[in-house]
Amino acid sequence: MIKKIYTIILISLILFLSNCKAPTTVVFEEGKLRKGMTRKDMAKALQLSVLTAHNPFRSKCFHEYYPLKKNEIISGKHLLAEIKSDIEPVFYILENVTIPSHKVKSLFGSDSECLHGNGTLETWVKGHYEALDYVSKN
Repeated sequence: MIKKIYTIILISLILFLSNCKAPTTVVFEEGKLRKGMTRKDMAKALQLSVLTAHNPFRSKCFHEYYPLKKNEIISGKHLLAEIKSDIEPVFYILENVTIPSHKVKSLFGSDSECLHGNGTLETWVKGHYEALDYVSKN
């Protein structure tokens, strides 16, 4: 009887796990992200689909602002924390940014958290150098 229960649980677990997707950076491949989205819409789309370390809307983040072009590059905290992962970091390039992201001290005095400004999603690339190249050419 106990063997049957274990077998049922094991088969159920295998079926469940085979249908689950691990959170990855395939959000844009699934069509959840689209060019022209606001930051708020991006945050909703990335909420459960990307590992926290690669999500620019979860506490710490990476951001670079280019005021002459009104562009900003944002990404998750992977650059700051050297997180080891097989997932390539994605850098999101925002246009028409008049209020860039900025850091503020968190409530309990830990590392700074990222407050996001405005702008819309122009594109995304894998790799910091690709993001810099894109901003410099456009």
